[in-house]
Amino acid sequence: MRAVILAAGEGKRMGHHTDDVPKAFLEFDGRTLYDRQRELLEPHVDGTSIVLGYRHDTVLERYDPDDPIVLADWNQYENAASLLLALRRIDDDLLVLNGDILVDERELERLTEQFDALRGRLNLVGCIPGIQSESTAIRWDDAGRVTAYGLIEGHQHAGFGIVSRNHRPAAMRILQERLDDWYPYIYPKTPTQPLLIPATRHVEVNRPADLERARAWLASERIQCA
Repeated sequence: MRAVILAAGEGKRMGHHTDDVPKAFLEFDGRTLYDRQRELLEPHVDGTSIVLGYRHDTVLERYDPDDPIVLADWNQYENAASLLLALRRIDDDLLVLNGDILVDERELERLTEQFDALRGRLNLVGCIPGIQSESTAIRWDDAGRVTAYGLIEGHQHAGFGIVSRNHRPAAMRILQERLDDWYPYIYPKTPTQPLLIPATRHVEVNRPADLERARAWLASERIQCA
């Protein structure tokens, strides 16, 4: 299995913090989000790629990330185009991580263990339990198969998951038709099972105030993270 971090967007909600670099390369406490994510993923995958777009030249020069994939015309698409580019390049099971989230390493271990138990028959998508309507959400049926994704009432998408190599061709076809959409659109369209994770084991950096939240989260004795 390989991993890909999706980090092509500008992150406008971060204001001046992303004038020079995308969110994944914001530095706090001496390290970038990307550096923490790469270390977090390392025990579970054979390598990590990253999809870049906004300020990619600055990122490549300043940080020299592992296996960069540059999305040309990144500002004309949504992140479906980023995942499509990664799937075209990587013929393997693919652990997908949004460039603005951190998750407790125990949840990544649960994700990969559950995927191995399924023997690649299903994709997996991380979700935070509890019906809400403020963030993009996932719903599933009584059989545990994902049936819907979007700005709907449901369980919050946690920003990570695994696309099985078995469903890679179908995922690429679906994404090609929806380049102006968010990539989790593939989950209801291909056989996918949710993985519920506690909200306390997940943090997302969307706004400047979230940097302080991330610092406090990382400092918590209850969290295991890079």
